[in-house]
Amino acid sequence: MYAIGTQAQKDTLASRLLHEIAAEQYTADSFYYAGMFPSHRYYGYPNGKMKHDNNVFFTGLIAMTLGELQNEFDNPDSILCQQIRSSAVASFPHFRHRSGRNTYNFWQTNPSMVFPNSGFLKMFKKWHSLPDDIDDTSILLLAMEADPATAREVKNLMEEHANTVHYSIRNTFKKYRDIPAYSTWFGKNMPIDFDACVLSNTLYFMHAYNMVNSPADTASLQLLDAIIRNREYMTNPSYISPHYAYPPVLIYHFARLIGRYHDPILTQHSAQLASDARQLFESSCNEMEKVILSTALLWLGEEAPPVDIQKADLNGDLIFFVAGFNALLPNPYKKFFSGYHLISYYYRCPTYNKVLLLQHHLLRQAILKYKG
Repeated sequence: MYAIGTQAQKDTLASRLLHEIAAEQYTADSFYYAGMFPSHRYYGYPNGKMKHDNNVFFTGLIAMTLGELQNEFDNPDSILCQQIRSSAVASFPHFRHRSGRNTYNFWQTNPSMVFPNSGFLKMFKKWHSLPDDIDDTSILLLAMEADPATAREVKNLMEEHANTVHYSIRNTFKKYRDIPAYSTWFGKNMPIDFDACVLSNTLYFMHAYNMVNSPADTASLQLLDAIIRNREYMTNPSYISPHYAYPPVLIYHFARLIGRYHDPILTQHSAQLASDARQLFESSCNEMEKVILSTALLWLGEEAPPVDIQKADLNGDLIFFVAGFNALLPNPYKKFFSGYHLISYYYRCPTYNKVLLLQHHLLRQAILKYKG
């Protein structure tokens, strides 16, 4: 149900969205590097002040997702899709580890930067810079279609930084503290951090290269299995996923992993995830939330309620990523602050919203053709 087949005729909506995406890509270096897409950071969202933030996260997601949709387009749209992806990948070296190691950072690395375009927060870099992370690394390596040797090299590095290898996690549920799953960060001086969506993206990367074969992979699946089984993506979303934080976004990630790779450990939860996705869909007033929830239902092999793509507010309040300082706090402080988002920065990317619309549209069209 995840696979998307070749279209028989020109899809005008898909073509329009693709051209709009291309028009929003930077073609020359400025605050953003050439090939990147603009993204916005808020404090106190939705009423907080907006700042442009030149992280690579959304550019990587756009390139990765378009790579999965590439075969849906006929020329000349296929050529345009490839051009968008190639230009995006050309910006990635600015975010690579300064040593040339094949790991990547949320922000540029040479010179290093944290919270760009901020008068106060950028001073943070004077005494500490964030290390590379397995989330951006997984996304960017998939986007650039890295060779298997590079993927294996990075997997080994991820395993070296997993929970219990050097340190143990201090800020998750006690029942999960001894699970040797992947940590979000590569840096040995950073606290071990579990994030359910980061683990989903990392396992997605591992499956893509047929590398789900180590104790860290087994442990990460064990952790996701428990989180989903216990419905903590609904009851404690910002605690078990401090960097994504919202149930619709968590379900989207779980469904994408299940829909693409059908891991039996996670697939057993499909009905539960689908039920929660429907409940969230019915209660949501956010059209973009409805888009990703409907996409999740399609990946789970379920009937998905229709969404009005024309009504989707691309500049609206879909929060796909959160930079929360609470993620680094030990318990009990992380647990306390997770429920209030008091020290969090919220990210959105209008262009990525268009990619999510495009993804949903093409997936739904493919399923209709498959059934018809």
